[in-house]
Amino acid sequence: MQKILRRLSITILLCSSLYNASAETRAFYSDDNEKPAIQSAETILRTGEHNELSFLGKPQRLYNDLFLSGYDRPEVEEFRKVFLSPRYNSLLNSSMEDALELRLFVRKQLELENMPPELEYLPVVESYYKTKAKSRSGALGLWQFMSNSVYPYLTLNDYVDERLDPWKETTAAIKKLQDNYRIFGDWLLAIGAYNCGAGAMSRALAKAEKKDFWYLVEKELLPKQTRDYVPKLLAIADLVINADYYGTGTSLHKEEYETLYNEVNGLFDYVTVQKAYSLKTLAQEMRIDTDTILLLNPSFIEGFTHPVKESTIRVPLGMGESAQEALANIKPIDFPIKYKVVKGDTLWGISKHFGVTVSAICELNNIKENSVLSIGKILYIPSK
Repeated sequence: MQKILRRLSITILLCSSLYNASAETRAFYSDDNEKPAIQSAETILRTGEHNELSFLGKPQRLYNDLFLSGYDRPEVEEFRKVFLSPRYNSLLNSSMEDALELRLFVRKQLELENMPPELEYLPVVESYYKTKAKSRSGALGLWQFMSNSVYPYLTLNDYVDERLDPWKETTAAIKKLQDNYRIFGDWLLAIGAYNCGAGAMSRALAKAEKKDFWYLVEKELLPKQTRDYVPKLLAIADLVINADYYGTGTSLHKEEYETLYNEVNGLFDYVTVQKAYSLKTLAQEMRIDTDTILLLNPSFIEGFTHPVKESTIRVPLGMGESAQEALANIKPIDFPIKYKVVKGDTLWGISKHFGVTVSAICELNNIKENSVLSIGKILYIPSK
């Protein structure tokens, strides 16, 4: 219905323009203050995936239909108005440009998985493409995973937080969205479930007469945040994909995408280690900039690899052999505090004594929190 009304308005504008040749420009939308002006006497010519605007046979701006449906709904229009305002349009453009390499990497992964291209803009909704973004509720990273939702997609412990790794978190987010799609069989429902959780989405659908996201919105069966989440994504995707049409100035960087390489392409070399190795020491031994190795391995939150579990270190493409040689010359970190268990010791008591968490001690020593400590056992105590 929205599309029919939209096209009807175009026809009315066309007829008006033919009778009033003095009108040089008219707004394509009803709200002239919010939408960029488009020349008068417009007609829509369906040309495959595009709507071509023409005046006396001269092509004007092209409109690209989105893969996902609902981008012509009023809920989406409200967010289009927001992001066409100078403040938010500038924020959108800067977030797109500042994160160009990650944005192209995300696009490539979506294309490889044959997923909706609009999902390239979900990190904008989540974090404005900020890899260290943290919400008030504790969600972290480019795709804003909560600590209680990382499993089985990401690793999170006292030494590793893969939510800070944009490459790994992108892979995790794609898997989670695919899992949601397998559950609900609809991309809008899958995207909504990414925000509110699959359980909440299932409960909402159980109350609904229609298994349709927009029906859930109209009946207010979803949280307000989720009801806004999908429209916001569609509005942003529409404005970027159709930047020329709306005059937003956001670039799709098609040429850069066609010539992806190295970091932009997500291609690296990797080395694995079994103990704690300092990333700064590794960079120095490899004679590369410390910031480079830290940038490529943001999930090692203490600056060194896991003390007792296998870790994979990401290095620039072509430097895998150099990294192996460097590691051979580096001594792993030897934690200075070694504690010998005596009669009556408990993990809780030891953690209290040294001012560290039980989980940190267990993680470092590869034991479980309900483990019975043997007298004489050596425990390595992590730094506070």
